Amino acid sequence: MAKPPQEPRVAEVAGLVHAIAPEIPVERLVEIVAEVAPVPLTQRRLELALLKQPGVLEGRHRNVPVTVQDLAHALVNEGAGRVVLPTCDSCGRAVRMPHKTQTGGRHCSRCERNARSVACARCGRVQPVQRTVDGQRFCRDCWRADPRSFGDCSRCGQNATIIVRRPALVCLACYTAPVKMCELCGEPGRVATHLDGRRVCARCYYAMRRPQPCPECGRKVFLTGFMNGHKVCAECAGAPVTMACPGCGTIEEVRKHRLCVECRRPIAIQQLLADDSGEIRPELHPLAEYLVTHHGSAISLERWLYKSRCAVVLRELADGTLPLTADAIMTRAHAGQSVAFLLSLLIRSGVLPDFDIQAARFEHWFQRWLPTVPHPEDRLLLRRYCTWELLPSGRSLRGRPATAVRSGSTYQKVRAALKRCAALLQQIRASGETLTTYPQRSLDGFLTGSPSQRDALAPFTRWLRRHRLSRLRVEFRSHRLEGRDYAADHRWTMARAFITRDDMDPVTRVSGLLVLFYGLHLTRIAAITRAQVDTTARPMTLTVGTEPIELPEVLAEAMVQLLDGNRSDTWLFPGRNPGRPITPGPLSRRLRQEGLLAGSARVTALMDLTRQLHPRIVSDLLGITASSAAAWARLSGGEWSDYPALRSTST
Repeated sequence: MAKPPQEPRVAEVAGLVHAIAPEIPVERLVEIVAEVAPVPLTQRRLELALLKQPGVLEGRHRNVPVTVQDLAHALVNEGAGRVVLPTCDSCGRAVRMPHKTQTGGRHCSRCERNARSVACARCGRVQPVQRTVDGQRFCRDCWRADPRSFGDCSRCGQNATIIVRRPALVCLACYTAPVKMCELCGEPGRVATHLDGRRVCARCYYAMRRPQPCPECGRKVFLTGFMNGHKVCAECAGAPVTMACPGCGTIEEVRKHRLCVECRRPIAIQQLLADDSGEIRPELHPLAEYLVTHHGSAISLERWLYKSRCAVVLRELADGTLPLTADAIMTRAHAGQSVAFLLSLLIRSGVLPDFDIQAARFEHWFQRWLPTVPHPEDRLLLRRYCTWELLPSGRSLRGRPATAVRSGSTYQKVRAALKRCAALLQQIRASGETLTTYPQRSLDGFLTGSPSQRDALAPFTRWLRRHRLSRLRVEFRSHRLEGRDYAADHRWTMARAFITRDDMDPVTRVSGLLVLFYGLHLTRIAAITRAQVDTTARPMTLTVGTEPIELPEVLAEAMVQLLDGNRSDTWLFPGRNPGRPITPGPLSRRLRQEGLLAGSARVTALMDLTRQLHPRIVSDLLGITASSAAAWARLSGGEWSDYPALRSTST
């Protein structure tokens, strides 16, 4: 974003102008100068032009800088009588003239184009001349098509387009720039460009295009100056700043549109969201404002706008070819993560109302997947099973807020379960049987080939028996915890590593300590909100159950560090999708990189907690069910015979 103008310099320029236009108040002159030259670089150039060219606003000079031209037009519109508008040397119009003439004047863009336009010697069209062959001027297309533009290169011997003809023919591929004295470093080199009329060698040019630490001031800027034989920034060398961004005056990498990455942000957004008339739809104004002010770093935003699949969808939303609805967007964008990010962005910016994105994505997938099931009776059965068993609240999922429904991993499990059930139904029909006649031994043989299907088909067969549709039975696989827990010493060794490591980021540190100390599941850790953390309490507390947990000092310090660097106003662990928390997968990968297995650490922590504390206390603190806390207590070997009585009398 553009930085605010420097008020002292604006006031100085306004004072210089006030001597020529005294009828305009100084306050208004300050506003005009700030509008014409909103950044420090243009303000400095305007000040130098007024000082070095006295009477430039009164028509005493032919070479009037563009900034002074804009200032003159603004002053005339305000009623300045002594200000004379500069005119084009060729047509005499008082318009913007960005081009210099060989005689020291200025040309408008139309006259500059006409000056370079002559009749092509081949096609006769009047347009800018590109090349001259044998004394004849050709346009670009005719020059490329003329056989005289080609010849045998004296260096490579290939018949190619000739760029240099004297003293020998040199093609475009073999041509190299001549070696001349660089006017920046003072050393001979091949000329790469001309900067302010000075020859610049390739070494200096590429050094200027890459921000590097200045040896004098230490800032990472363009090294466009020289001091004691070393490249330094322009300010340290006392040279004029030539590579500064004209939008904000900052000295950083300048590429597209000759602007820095922050100044390119509104341009890129305007190009993406504007329609053919150059205007942004009123419905997309909140999105444009959000992208300009809130959404991440400018460089990541620029990469996303130009490389992501979402950019194509946004372009179609901008020109009106795609309806601004969630169903239309999900139909157009097939990539799962891309469409989730785009929908989160539209919801966060206020373009779309809040809804459960994961539920909407699942519903959209289900409507596309169900017709692929061959038999209509199987489709009806799977629809009933999905609606009333897998998703008991499926009829109202889409309208519920995102914070109140299931995570994306749950819907992935539902998708996998439906595919397993469809495969079983297809196997039954392929064998010529029905659900009521299919033998149990055939089902057992089917499960033997793929044991991982057991957990998906067990609830399906149970649902079939409950509705008297089949007598098939599939038992759940027994989940054993032996070997999945850490030794107590190893658990505390990992905890000390997470506490003492200086290079560990706050997200990894806090999530790892929550697993090691309290055995919280990664799904619950990812869903923790900022409101659950009470930083005013002493000691700091975290509420995940009915009672708050008093955090130890080391964990509280890590939590404060995490909150300070948090960009979200809702979630403790914000995800990459706007307005959404992180998913358990990235948290698990972070912990694995540090050598911590979240499942094993959780088992060890819960067994230790239920061994030391009453299951009722563990249930209230961690938010797990009473039966789950009792099961962990039995597994840990703790004796809590009074637990049922205590639980029954609890309020």
